[in-house]
Amino acid sequence: MKYAGIFLFLLFLPKFLPAHPSWGIVVDPQKNIYFADITHHGMGAVWKLTKDGKLKLLLKDFHAHNVSLDQDANLVTAHGENNHTMIKLYPSGAIDTLHHVYNYKDFFGGNCTYSPRGEILFYAEHYIWKINEKKVREKVSDHRFEWSQTIYAAPDGTIYAPDIGLDNGLLVKIDTLGNSEIIARDLISKLDRPRNKHNDILLGITEGCDGHIYIAELAGKRIIKIVENKNPETFYQSKGDWFPTAIDFFAGDAYILEYKSKNGSGGPRIIKIDESGNYSELFDYDKYQRNRHTTIKHPENGNKRNWLIYVLIGFLGLVAAWVAIKKMTVYN
Repeated sequence: MKYAGIFLFLLFLPKFLPAHPSWGIVVDPQKNIYFADITHHGMGAVWKLTKDGKLKLLLKDFHAHNVSLDQDANLVTAHGENNHTMIKLYPSGAIDTLHHVYNYKDFFGGNCTYSPRGEILFYAEHYIWKINEKKVREKVSDHRFEWSQTIYAAPDGTIYAPDIGLDNGLLVKIDTLGNSEIIARDLISKLDRPRNKHNDILLGITEGCDGHIYIAELAGKRIIKIVENKNPETFYQSKGDWFPTAIDFFAGDAYILEYKSKNGSGGPRIIKIDESGNYSELFDYDKYQRNRHTTIKHPENGNKRNWLIYVLIGFLGLVAAWVAIKKMTVYN
């Protein structure tokens, strides 16, 4: 009994720690949308929203923060809790394990990406690393980060990563030779309260169709457009209790992954902004669940009615049999 209190504390500790949402969304050439979600199905899920609006669960109890596509538009994602495993999913349903370790220092699945060049990149111990041909890590650059939670690898090999531990949030650019430069500073919105260093952060990054970098900034509930040598611009700002965690672009359209936090976690949902600037809601998980339960409700009620009918028929059958037996007894 001496350690019972400690055991219970550790058992329920995850429920009291602040939650952090996923920041991975990507769109393939067929306009299917893949996104990571650590708020449902145990340790998390990876979803596919087809171009005709159908939701498919690809992975469950899988703690993925990010999603990527390889050169053939196959989905690549990583589990980043307890063990660290990067996998590739094919349209047939087959899965390839690209890398698997237990020590996050060797590969951290919680902050990684798969580059268009086929490189496994991750952040750990203040640096960005890649997995080389010998399956061991090597530094991408000598640039030291104070604290980073996301990485983006552009098609030309350039790497972008935020540092949320310095200068109220900055963005670092690393070229293919490992040379680094800070291209934006002071990116995290200042609010009328102390900064929450766990939630007031920079998350999902991508390159837009215009060649500029876009990044999610949670304190200001916005997507920032980074224009080098100019002040950052607010490209999108969430409404109400929602906040954006990731963004991707395809054929001029923007796809934004959002969550909400009032009275607990909510979402995810996906907002689309087309080339003309028109907004539309493509998906809302909470609405999807409500509609799904409503759809299921009617057959359940029907099954209950059928069950009652069967009981009634059975009861009447027993009564009829009892009456018949009584009559036979009287005649005898």
